Amino acid sequence: MVEDIRIPVKVGGVTFKNPFYVASGPTTKNVRQLQRIEETGWAAASIKLSIDPAPYINRKPRYGLFDETNALAFTAEKRLTFQEGLTLIEDAKKVLSDLILMANITYAGDRGAAGWVNMAKQFEAVGADIIELNMCCPNMSYNVSLSSGGAASTSQQTGASLGRQAGVVAEIVRAIKKEIHIPLFVKLTPEGGEVAQVAAALYAAGADAVGSTGNRLGLPPIDLNDPGRAVYHLQDEISMSCYCGSWLKPLAQRDAYEIRKVCGMEPKMMAAGGITDWRSAVEMVLCGGNLLGVCAETLISGYDIVRPMIRGLKDYMDTHGYRSIDDFCGKVVSAVRTAPELTLHDGYAHIREPNLAGPCKAACPHHVPVQAYVQSIARGDFHHAYELITGKGVLQGACAYICPHPCEDACVRGRTGRPVAIKALKRFVLELGRAEGWQPTAAQAVQNGRRAAVIGSGPAGLACADELRKAGYAVTIFEQAAALGGGLNDAVAAGQLPAENLKALLETIAGSGVELRCGVQADPQRLLEDGFAGVCTAVGRTGVNPWAALPGGEGVRSVLDMAREQSLCGTAAVIGPPQAAADGARCALHMGAAAAVVIPTGTMPEKKAALLRGEGITVLNGYKPAALEDGALILSGPAGSRVSLPCGSVWSAQSEEVRLAAGDGVFTAGGANIIAAAASGYNAAVRLDQWVMGEKAVLKPSPRPVPVAAEQVLKRAGYVGDSPDAPVIASKEQAIAEAGRCLNCGCGEGCQLCKTICTDFAPLVTGPDQLAIDRTQCVACGMCYNRCPNKNIEMLPIK
Repeated sequence: MVEDIRIPVKVGGVTFKNPFYVASGPTTKNVRQLQRIEETGWAAASIKLSIDPAPYINRKPRYGLFDETNALAFTAEKRLTFQEGLTLIEDAKKVLSDLILMANITYAGDRGAAGWVNMAKQFEAVGADIIELNMCCPNMSYNVSLSSGGAASTSQQTGASLGRQAGVVAEIVRAIKKEIHIPLFVKLTPEGGEVAQVAAALYAAGADAVGSTGNRLGLPPIDLNDPGRAVYHLQDEISMSCYCGSWLKPLAQRDAYEIRKVCGMEPKMMAAGGITDWRSAVEMVLCGGNLLGVCAETLISGYDIVRPMIRGLKDYMDTHGYRSIDDFCGKVVSAVRTAPELTLHDGYAHIREPNLAGPCKAACPHHVPVQAYVQSIARGDFHHAYELITGKGVLQGACAYICPHPCEDACVRGRTGRPVAIKALKRFVLELGRAEGWQPTAAQAVQNGRRAAVIGSGPAGLACADELRKAGYAVTIFEQAAALGGGLNDAVAAGQLPAENLKALLETIAGSGVELRCGVQADPQRLLEDGFAGVCTAVGRTGVNPWAALPGGEGVRSVLDMAREQSLCGTAAVIGPPQAAADGARCALHMGAAAAVVIPTGTMPEKKAALLRGEGITVLNGYKPAALEDGALILSGPAGSRVSLPCGSVWSAQSEEVRLAAGDGVFTAGGANIIAAAASGYNAAVRLDQWVMGEKAVLKPSPRPVPVAAEQVLKRAGYVGDSPDAPVIASKEQAIAEAGRCLNCGCGEGCQLCKTICTDFAPLVTGPDQLAIDRTQCVACGMCYNRCPNKNIEMLPIK
């Protein structure tokens, strides 16, 4: 049973059980509609406009909902004849219980006020509770006048055309009031302005309530390829349209405010336009409305919207201690101030969280400014993208090939479709830079006179050495093996990293002034004794076999040894952490294995498993090795099941870091993959620099990004989905198109919306993917505060 909430409003001697009525329109044209209106809890309904003589504009409407303006619009309107209106009231009264019926009428004949009086008296005779004069419809003679270019085009002034003539309408009101015994309402038009002045004349003439409609005439969206063609269904020509809906709310509220300001708080007022929920209803009461008319929203959302409106209004009143609508009606009117009277506080915009980032950057262990360089690509600024990428160290060229791309795994676009191809975009930019002869422009500190040693020339060691060199140290790398590169050589052997890429990387390191010493087994403490100010140990990883205890487990080999094989045959089974095992499976296929199967020790995400299946790799989630016997790996599965997997070789992707003992002046670095190694190498360099130089240290820890909420990004992006097909990025145009798919999740240099729109140029890029707002230039207008997609800007007063 529907809760019967009463919020009574008395107007002209008639008590409405609540302030909500369905305004005259296409949802009040027949008895069944009026019954539904009563069933759902509305207090009243104003029937579809009845015109005498027969309506001269009477065509079935064509509706349009336009998202860009949040508007409902229509081009024509089907009205009731005088007799149809009378019959509707008479028939409805026979079946309705307590719904108040308002007869919305227009006289369009030659008898003047007498014609209006005749209509009002006859509607009163058949049972109408209220007469409502339609002095508002903009799509009647007013529409014809505007569309044809002049008022002379229509002989009969009705609707909005008539409603702007205060003297004529006041005469009609006086004439009707003398002849009827029920309340008389008048609905006015805001077209042409001065609605408050017209209302004042009608109150003086005896109208029981006056109000304005929100409707405005306007042009619908224009087809740019065929400007004369209608955007409406089943209509050929473009036409002036009657606009209504939620976009009208501020204009309708202004009408209510103006009428109250001019006419005072005593008269009763209807208010309509843009009311869609209880909040907009409360706002309209605060602006001066006693009765609240809703039309467009019933067409968009149905009659049931009134129930939460009534409940919400009642809750609001109870919360604020209001016993009736009169207690807060027009409360805004006295509070509104003119521009010269406003109290404005000096202040400035401030970024709340300077490290708010896209999930892509937050997921990257090295916090490469992913969004920033992707957005630069989208803008066609490839050189800036190159600078942002190479600014994160010497390993980025190799990362473009062998990074496990956790950034793509975290990409919000990938939640509902295919993630942005970040790794492929990085590779394209770096290859473009090499072809164009671009060089990294990372800052180079002056020499500080200190020497630093790095033990190990794998990715962590190379990253550490590169950062220490840029910080002003004389750096020497000690490598035990005969060749430089450590684990990067395995990636080359496995076909994952081009040999020329590693060669260029090592040449860059050597050419930068780093001393390289191979075939040397260095001791950290001895190096410190020999005058090195600090030492970083980055001696890489060693394979382990956690399956040795299983029956036949001694036959499981480390994937670190796989690249040293001449070739593989049969099926290669790879056991280990999901990402490491996936990399091992890819390497096995490159080495000639007929097939590759991954048995992840943790659950492989379905999206990643699907990608691997696309590469010809099988993923067995939920299985564990039980034994290795007779050329088959025995697996235990769900519910105690056992599977025999024939295979030519079994590999473990489990590994562990080899770390030399650290002490004062000795720092360690290493990582499970190249991007983790790059981050670890950088952090080791930071610690070493701070140990040696103290407050004069050049290197600083990378700020930890705070990821934006992916769900909020998806909401504002409309939950975008698309094809899972991998893109081809072989041209600038293809790169720009792919980068353009980025949802621009986070703050910083990638978004830059605040910087783009500020006409006082207060937001500044202060570093790679870092933005700040210069408070000395900020005028505190609030545009950046309002536009920031992540609500990461606040307005602060100057104290």
